[in-house]
Amino acid sequence: MTATAVSSGERRRYWLSVAALAIVLPAAIAVNSWNSLEEWRSRHVRTPLAVERGAIQHYAGAQWQLSGLTRLSESPGNTILIVAEFEAAVDDPELLQKGPCQVILVDDRGRRWQPTFLPPRVVRQARPAAADKPRCGALLKAEKGKTTTMAETFTIPDGATDLALSVTIAGARPEYLLFK
Repeated sequence: MTATAVSSGERRRYWLSVAALAIVLPAAIAVNSWNSLEEWRSRHVRTPLAVERGAIQHYAGAQWQLSGLTRLSESPGNTILIVAEFEAAVDDPELLQKGPCQVILVDDRGRRWQPTFLPPRVVRQARPAAADKPRCGALLKAEKGKTTTMAETFTIPDGATDLALSVTIAGARPEYLLFK
């Protein structure tokens, strides 16, 4: 049998296989990437729940309130320390425990800052009560009916103005709190 002696049935099967591959391959990629797309969407497409300072907002199984954003003295390198104090009165601990709590400080230009790992000595001297408060991760041990008071410390540039505190619980996405 020579290379040119290919039956019409083989040719037909070949082209059907190529056509099926052109349909099945993109469908398989779409199905396998759907979960990744949903995860990306839940992280990036978010809906803010804007809350004025001092107001209480229900979110992720708790009643949230920002107690204060306190500016402390300037640090070296033209930076300022900000202490954010907030509380959550727990209604449904299961919702709070569905994912980690993420706290971010945002300014009017859209710049974002993560909290410092440990409160600096300046915070311990100026606001010792805030330095000893638990961080947002304490919500993993939240109990129904109890209020958890938390504090986070941020180091930001001197020129940052109109600060807002963003609180996100992974299980409550795409919504997040934005204390203005």
